[in-house]
Amino acid sequence: MDAPDATFSRPYAWTGAALMALALALSAAVALGGGPDAVLAWLGVGAAALGAGLLAVVAGGRPGSDRALMAAAVPVCYLVLSTAPMAVTRDVLAVARLAAAAATVLVYARLAAPLAARLQYGVCCGCLGVAAAFFLVWEPPPPRPVPIARPLVELEKVLPQALTDLKNAPGTAEWWPGWKGQHTRLPESIEKVLGADEYLNLELASSDGVYRVLVFITYNANAMTNIPHVPWVCMTQSGFRLVSIRQDDMQHPAIRGKELRPNVILFEPGEGMGRQNALMFQYFNIGGTYESSRQLARILATSGSIGRRGSFLSQTQVAVWFPPAASEEPLAKTSRPYTVGMEFLKTIIPLLEKQYYPDLSGTEGG
Repeated sequence: MDAPDATFSRPYAWTGAALMALALALSAAVALGGGPDAVLAWLGVGAAALGAGLLAVVAGGRPGSDRALMAAAVPVCYLVLSTAPMAVTRDVLAVARLAAAAATVLVYARLAAPLAARLQYGVCCGCLGVAAAFFLVWEPPPPRPVPIARPLVELEKVLPQALTDLKNAPGTAEWWPGWKGQHTRLPESIEKVLGADEYLNLELASSDGVYRVLVFITYNANAMTNIPHVPWVCMTQSGFRLVSIRQDDMQHPAIRGKELRPNVILFEPGEGMGRQNALMFQYFNIGGTYESSRQLARILATSGSIGRRGSFLSQTQVAVWFPPAASEEPLAKTSRPYTVGMEFLKTIIPLLEKQYYPDLSGTEGG
């Protein structure tokens, strides 16, 4: 004869169901927005709907509440483990989805307390343990490598023209100079260390001779490629002194409402290296997701690619070289070096997205 159902806390059960409903709404918002995370988001919608329904059965005190509570362990566990990789992007929706799922786990643990002395409690723990082991051991399939739409070296001609158009645009400051320069191929030994499928090493000089700007962009068709070259390591190894590094908010120049947080890094020359300081702007692009952290970029390249048709890894650096005799603070957002760097980013980012980076939505990019 079956044992009678345990009596569960209805407030906790309703709270858990409400949190599941919140997770459902957040997952639906991501899924309806499309993009590379839509597939997993729809799975999250289904899991949250199942969990909310099962916890509602428990809250109603209906027959079979014990079994419903045991079954709810699976969607509860799935939501936490499936949203955790996305939350490393620090996107508001991704973090909110993880927070809702984590809160549900806490409520669930309290709700399942009456089962502690019964076999059902062991089954619940077993379900959670098996699900956790599965998601920890299972490795997502790597994203499909996608080639670049156009060679980066073509920017050698395209970028100066775009900067000239910027100079002639209404409202542009009169001091904005013209720019000329050329792409320089790196030594073969450095190319091997860099390991990029494509790269641009374009040094430009302003027409007034005050500024030099180095635009360095790499592209790897395989997002899971290593990231050996980052400026805060390479520049310091070359003898420069790292003065400051921070992340500044920046509105995406081509997508309304989207924000970027590039690294803004100030370098000073070491002893015997001349007198040119450098203000550098740097970020990663992993399949359309912008990131400033090298570690998070690596995580995104491995665990953040689930459900994507393909992915790539690109790094952009814009170094503005300027004389140290300038009286203004270079890190001030109104300074000339800072303004030059930001205007370069605002010009480069749309060019890369519209003409060079592949379209991962399923249509051909370029």
